[in-house]
Amino acid sequence: MAKKKPTKQKFTKTAVVTEKPKGQVASRPVVPSKWLILAAVAITFLVYIPSLNNGFIPNWDDGGYVLKYDPVKEINAENLTEIFSVFYKGNYHPLTTLFYALEYQLVGPSPFLYHFNNLILHLLNVWLVFLLIWRLVRRNDIAFITALLFGVHTMHVESVAWISERKDVLYTFFYLAGLLYYISYFSKETAKRKNYLIALLLMLLSMLSKSAAVAFPLSLLVIDYFFKRKITLLTAAEKVPFFAISMVFGITAILSQGSAGAIQDLDPMFTYFERGLLASYGLMLYFMKLVAPTDLSAMHPYPIRMSEMLPAMYYVAPFVVLAVSAIIFFLRKKSRILLFGALFFLVNIVLVLQILPVGAAIIAERYTYVPYIGLFFIIGYVISLFSNKEKPGLYKIRIPVYILAGVWMAWVSWLTVDRIGVWKRGDILFIDVTKKYPTMPFAFNNLGYYYYEDAKNNRKALEYFNKCISLDTTFHQAFSNRGILYFNAPVDELRTILKDTSANLQIKRFYWAIDDFTRAIRHKPTNKDAWIGRANAYSEIGKFEEAINDYDQYLTMKPEDISAWKWRGTAKFRIGRFKEAEQDFIHAGTMDPEDAEVFYWKGLIIYQDTNYTEAIKYFDESLKRDRKKGEVYSWRGLAKYNLRDFVGAIADYNQAIAANPNDVAAIVNRSVSKKETGDLIGAFEDIEKARLMGYPVNGAYYNELLSIGIKAGYIQLNQQ
Repeated sequence: MAKKKPTKQKFTKTAVVTEKPKGQVASRPVVPSKWLILAAVAITFLVYIPSLNNGFIPNWDDGGYVLKYDPVKEINAENLTEIFSVFYKGNYHPLTTLFYALEYQLVGPSPFLYHFNNLILHLLNVWLVFLLIWRLVRRNDIAFITALLFGVHTMHVESVAWISERKDVLYTFFYLAGLLYYISYFSKETAKRKNYLIALLLMLLSMLSKSAAVAFPLSLLVIDYFFKRKITLLTAAEKVPFFAISMVFGITAILSQGSAGAIQDLDPMFTYFERGLLASYGLMLYFMKLVAPTDLSAMHPYPIRMSEMLPAMYYVAPFVVLAVSAIIFFLRKKSRILLFGALFFLVNIVLVLQILPVGAAIIAERYTYVPYIGLFFIIGYVISLFSNKEKPGLYKIRIPVYILAGVWMAWVSWLTVDRIGVWKRGDILFIDVTKKYPTMPFAFNNLGYYYYEDAKNNRKALEYFNKCISLDTTFHQAFSNRGILYFNAPVDELRTILKDTSANLQIKRFYWAIDDFTRAIRHKPTNKDAWIGRANAYSEIGKFEEAINDYDQYLTMKPEDISAWKWRGTAKFRIGRFKEAEQDFIHAGTMDPEDAEVFYWKGLIIYQDTNYTEAIKYFDESLKRDRKKGEVYSWRGLAKYNLRDFVGAIADYNQAIAANPNDVAAIVNRSVSKKETGDLIGAFEDIEKARLMGYPVNGAYYNELLSIGIKAGYIQLNQQ
């Protein structure tokens, strides 16, 4: 009997699913539909067009990550080293920061390009989601629905319309590409090693973009489950490099969050049982907002206790989660898609369920960007079941189901467009938060910061800082922010805002600032703004010893702040501690050898030793770097006067007065120098001008020049 030849398997090199998961519809096209991919991308683009008109959110991360972060403003070796070696704002995502730096070189602080790039990355991710789902089930309809939902779902607005969430769209791009290469690695006969290494590299790039990518190896295990890959020594060994890199970045993420105090200590607030309730409630909210993405907010705070109990829904949440889990578990034999989608969601969301509490939010919409792919996959699969003619009961009602699904997707898209507008500006965003959570101090503090720093509206800023403090008398940031406002706001404006007509308001505001900074320090001893703010306020009222103590404390926390070294040196100079002051300015000079102010103060210190020639050299160096500082001309003029270079002194006083016409000291000193050169009329003109400006001139000196002026007919000339 002749042996039967083995049947040649079709699509050997392109087949992905070696065994069709139960419940999967039979139709499986060989290639993904380019038209459906294009449709998903185009619809997403149309929905997100409004995001291109959005600005920065300077009062929440956009300021810190882009607008005020010096390393992104210039690409050089020093800044690149800092980007890749320093934890910043509790995060380590150097690739994302490098992206900002490249954009900043092109457009500076103009927001359009940043939003455009966010959108482009989001569209690329829509494409990758389509390809990933198609590789899993070879179904264009399921891939299209999943990709479209990923593109337009309202819970993803935060990740796309907020410049600071570049890390979301960027890490996801590498993450999804890495999963695709991993599938290619074990499903293709050729280039296996190459695809494996590319997948490993893409995971690394993803982790350098955002620490959430540490879930990548878990996603590989879920993919193995879907494709029924057996657990062997080889499949276990191939995961080792992925888990090793993930562990390194996971530890890095914990250290970076801890460095900024972002990891919350929930023990005083919640028991371990209650923390389990928080995680369950978070999961339930993610399920609910998948279906009805309403009442969204930039921040969803921890619950407020009611009679020592959490709100009732927190106790209901575990049962809801268990019920959903049970349904998926019992239906798993009908289709592996259900369990795969649930597991993909879970492994990518579990790290942000506040088990390790990061931030102060029960959920965050941006956390769903990758995890929701699993749930969208389930939705796409369920909708596809109604097109299966082998299931006549479902097939008969396909039209109303499709209409219902279409109406729901249109509604979600409309909510997305509306939500994009909320992320247009920092005030709009946090006014929205206060509507959702009217007792959240954080929101009012951020509104105050926006109006103070960006809108330059001190009245509204003070109103919101006060509101924040009334809600939480321990909110240290609001105290330090209000102290900064008191310190910097124009006195006349403060007088109007506070309706304070007292003559000593100029001094009182520094005492108010000191009080606010002190309260901020009491509640948060590491509040750097409060330490430097109080030090500067003490200096303004002449309490230099107290100021120096605060500068000392601040510089232990932020020794790289060159301004603080100069301010402390100035305070020491004011109380005659010249040698100590000189050391501070020498240190500042090592930080910036071209700092004009450092040369100026070094000159002043040397001037005190009556070494006028050497002092002039430092004043010269200062003016080479900044020719607009009138006080440097004044002091150089004094040094020249002491060296009896009266003509040179007059020239410097002229420059000082040109820079500041109200510099009455320079006018008086010019008068003295003119007298020395024999220009008695000019000397009288200057001293008379100083007297009219309110300067307490020396009586004998004035009378001497006055008599000369009368004899010369100067007064008679003026009267005419």
